Amino acid sequence: MITAPIFTTEKSGDEIQISDICKYIKRHSTDELPRLKRLDRIYDGDQAILRRTKKDDGLSNNKLLTNHAAYIANFTSGYLLGNPVAYNAEKEAERGVIDALKAAESSVQDIDLALDAAVFGRAYELDYIGEDDNGNAAVKLARLSPLSTFVVYDDTVEQKPVFGVYYFPVFDENGKLKKYKCSAYTDKLVYSFELSDGFMPILPEADIQPHCFGMVPLFEIYNNGRRKSDFEQVDSLMDAYNLLQSDRVNDKEQFVDAFLVLKGSTFGDDNDEKIKNFNALKEQRVLELPAEGADASYLIRQFDENSIEVLKNAIATDIHKITGVPDMSDENFASNASGVAIKYKLLGLEQITKTKERYFAEGVKYRLRLFAAALAVMGKPKADISAVAVTFSRSLPVNELERAQIVQMLSGYVPTVLLYSLLPFIDDPEKAAELMRAEKEDNMKAQQTAFANAPYSEDTEDVDAE
Repeated sequence: MITAPIFTTEKSGDEIQISDICKYIKRHSTDELPRLKRLDRIYDGDQAILRRTKKDDGLSNNKLLTNHAAYIANFTSGYLLGNPVAYNAEKEAERGVIDALKAAESSVQDIDLALDAAVFGRAYELDYIGEDDNGNAAVKLARLSPLSTFVVYDDTVEQKPVFGVYYFPVFDENGKLKKYKCSAYTDKLVYSFELSDGFMPILPEADIQPHCFGMVPLFEIYNNGRRKSDFEQVDSLMDAYNLLQSDRVNDKEQFVDAFLVLKGSTFGDDNDEKIKNFNALKEQRVLELPAEGADASYLIRQFDENSIEVLKNAIATDIHKITGVPDMSDENFASNASGVAIKYKLLGLEQITKTKERYFAEGVKYRLRLFAAALAVMGKPKADISAVAVTFSRSLPVNELERAQIVQMLSGYVPTVLLYSLLPFIDDPEKAAELMRAEKEDNMKAQQTAFANAPYSEDTEDVDAE
C-alpha cells in the first residue's frame, strides 16, 4: 500500500462532471506541476549552478555541471528494465494477450516508463484501440508525460482509480498560450474538451465517447511508496558538488590573475609612465628592480587542494550512498572482481530496485487486464491474467568464466537443465540439454560402429591372452 493518493474523490466515474475535472486540472497545475517541472529541469541539466551570479563582474564565475541526476535516473531505470520484462503462459488465451503486448512493443514503452518514474516519481500510460499495419483493430499503448497527466482515485482504502486526465497547452504562432486540450477517461467513457488559459471550459459540452476496456485505461506507475524521484533527496548534495567544482576552477583562474606587489620600487612617477612600463613587462616578461631593498611577488589566496579533494569525494560518496547507485569508476568494480563482490557492492541498489519492481509489476498487471478486456471484446478467448507469469531480470555483467567453473564443479550433482540456465549465452536450457544428450548418443553410436568395424588381429589376440 502506498501513501494516500494526491487526488481523491467521493464520486464514482458515472457521477463525474466536466466542472469536477476542471477543478482537478487547476489543482494539478498549481500544486504538482511546479515540482515536476523542477525535477525535469534537474534531469536535463538545468541546475542551480548555471544560474549563479556574482556582484563583481571581474571575479571568475565558472559554472561546471556534473549531471548526477541523469546518471542516477538512467542507471536505476536501466538496471530495472535493461532486460525486457518476460511473460509466460501455458494456455492459448493468455498467450494471445502476450502476443498483443509484443505487437504493441511494450518492451520499448517499459524503459521509457521506468525512466519517467525515476525522474518524476511516477509514470503514466494510456491504452487505446488503434490499427495495426494491416488496418485491423489492435490494442495500442502510449506513454504520457507526468507534466500533463494525473489520476484521481476513490477515497477508500482500496484506492481504485476513478478517472485519469491528460491535458496539454496549445500555443499560437507567436508562442502565446492559446488554450488547453484535455481528455479524461473513466471506466466507461472518454471526455474530450478544451479549456481557456484560466482552466474554464471553452464549450459548455464535452465530446463523450464510450470505450471497451471496462476500467480506467489511463493508469499510473509509482516509483516508490511516496512517489519520489530517485535523485530528489540528493538535490542539495548535487548543488554542493557543482559549486565546489566550479569554485576550484575559479580559484585557478584567480591564481593566474593575481596582483603583482612591488616593494621599494614603482612602475613610474605618473600614470602614463606606469601603464607604459606595465605593458612592456607583459610583452617582454622581464622586471628590472633597484639593486637594494626592492622585491616583487604575487598576492594570492592560499587554498588546500588536498582538503578540497577530500570534500569533493565525501559529497560524491554521500550522493551514491543515499541513492544506492554505485560509482562505476570505483576501483571496487574492477574487471577482475568476482560476481559475489559485485553483487555486494550493488546490494543497496538491489534493495531500491526491488521496491521499484513491485510497483512496476502492479502497473504491468493492470496493463494485462486492459489488454485482456479489449481482446475479449474483439472476439478473442477470455484470458485469465493471474495465469500469466511476469518475470523481471537484472541488467548485470556476467563473469562467464566463473559461471562455467560453477557448472563444471556441480556437474553430476545438479540437473543439467538447471546448470545450463546459469550460462548467459544459453537462451533455452531445455533445448541445450536435449542437444547435449543427442550429441552424446551420436558419439556413443560412432564409437560402437568403430569398434565393430575394427580389423581382427592375431597379435591383438595373443596380447589379450597374455
